[in-house]
Amino acid sequence: MSWALSLPTETLKDSSARHVLLCLANYAGSNGTGAFPSASTLAQDTGLSERTVRYKLDDLEQSGLIKKGNQAIAAVHIDRHDRRPVVYDLQILRGANTAPRTKRGADDATGCNPQQNGVQAGTERGAAAAPNPSPNHQGTEEQQQREIDAVIAGQNSAALEPQDDRQRFAMFATWVPNEKALSDQIAIAGLPAGCIPDEAVRKFKGFHCAKPNTLDSGSGWCYRLVQWVKRERVQAAGRGQEPDFNDTSWGDDLGGL
Repeated sequence: MSWALSLPTETLKDSSARHVLLCLANYAGSNGTGAFPSASTLAQDTGLSERTVRYKLDDLEQSGLIKKGNQAIAAVHIDRHDRRPVVYDLQILRGANTAPRTKRGADDATGCNPQQNGVQAGTERGAAAAPNPSPNHQGTEEQQQREIDAVIAGQNSAALEPQDDRQRFAMFATWVPNEKALSDQIAIAGLPAGCIPDEAVRKFKGFHCAKPNTLDSGSGWCYRLVQWVKRERVQAAGRGQEPDFNDTSWGDDLGGL
């Protein structure tokens, strides 16, 4: 956070963007990487709206003060890919103050600096020797990356597996109704088989994908879909027309569905 606090006004004039950057920096590691608070978390921290927070994050990224980092970091902590916030890295080299230079010149009668080039005149008794860089450091990082990739691959594979019918989930774009659950709901509603066209399914998914807080089971989503189609058919019959699935005004009165 000290880097964000020390940014000159000329580098970042927008006070709201600066506030977002300060709060984002609070979630980053010591090297400025791996910050992944959600937009709602930053909104609570800053007092700004989530929409404003997203705009300011875009502005900060365009200005080069932050950039998207390793998204696998969030994947390790958050199982559901649709719930993972974006991981950002702070570009701490940009706008950073120049590091202080060491004093050049002689410190003793010989004209030599005893600490120049990292050499000390003596070793404090009992001090531990500096560790040598491990030749396996790079291999360790590669192993960690492989483990992260394996976790992500497993999560993506699980996301492609059929949902447990008892599991509640938010609607997503690639959802396909379970054939048996859908046919059962159609029969219960007294509708003819094949009464739900693909266009109706697309409109239904499009409406509910915009409402990520609405959760239901696979059978529950089939029930909602059939009930909407049934209501649309009844209303269209009253007007002497065919159901118009391009009309999304049905979403205004879904009620408890």
